[in-house]
Amino acid sequence: MEFFTFCNVIYEIVSSFPVIDPNDIEGGLWRVAYWQFGAASALFLLCLVLGGFGLYKMAKRRNIPHAWMGFLPFANTWLAGKLAGEANFFGQKMKRAGLYAMIAEIVYCAITALGLATNVILIPYNSVQTMSYADGSTYQIVRVDSSRVPTGLRWMCDGELYVTIFSYVAELVMIVFFCVLFVAFFRKYYARGPILMTFLSVLFPFRGIVIFAVRNNAPVDYNEFMRRRMEQYARQQQQYYASQSGQTPPAGGDDPFSDAGRGGSSGGSSGGGSEPFSDFGSGGSGSSEG
Repeated sequence: MEFFTFCNVIYEIVSSFPVIDPNDIEGGLWRVAYWQFGAASALFLLCLVLGGFGLYKMAKRRNIPHAWMGFLPFANTWLAGKLAGEANFFGQKMKRAGLYAMIAEIVYCAITALGLATNVILIPYNSVQTMSYADGSTYQIVRVDSSRVPTGLRWMCDGELYVTIFSYVAELVMIVFFCVLFVAFFRKYYARGPILMTFLSVLFPFRGIVIFAVRNNAPVDYNEFMRRRMEQYARQQQQYYASQSGQTPPAGGDDPFSDAGRGGSSGGSSGGGSEPFSDFGSGGSGSSEG
């Protein structure tokens, strides 16, 4: 989920500033946590609302029930699967990619939340520790001093490593299912560049923004779109060689995608995806339903 990505990025930014006083380590760590969780929550809610509007509009257009689920964490992943339809999982057809991606997301979030909760609980037991480089020079870091941790909480120190490992494994599984899901999703709603859109949605916390950007695009048949694209390319090649040899280029060289991706304004079934970020602030011009 994007919230944890925002948390990690903001933590790296905030912790790079001298906000931790060696004489008040606990207070400094709490200040970092407030900034981390506060800013991450605000950014996450912004992306959740934008993505919710996009999914809601797409689901309403196709008469998919419970379109409001686009505004709910986890449920929005399931709804994206309903919109994407059948996906391809390493050559095998997958009809419930959204469900599997949602389950993987829940597992990852549960494990990662446990790790964050552990770090917060152990904040009072952090201290400045001196570490050594290979050349003998030293540096100081803030980390949990296990000797100060109460006996009843010692298991957290030992379990932190395992939580981190499980979190990485769960994240990897989630990324795989998300890639399967969103490749199918953007093949339908932005056929001109599904891999790019999947990359932005899965490996970066921009899923809500990207979905909002393509909300006006009508669903297309990706295989038909690619067939027509290859036909156009073949015609362009014929025209080029004909012009080089001095012959009259054959007729019918119009762009078969002239209506593609403009929200299906020419019928709603042929479209490959207009420029997805061109309508920000323009009131959604190019919508298929007006």
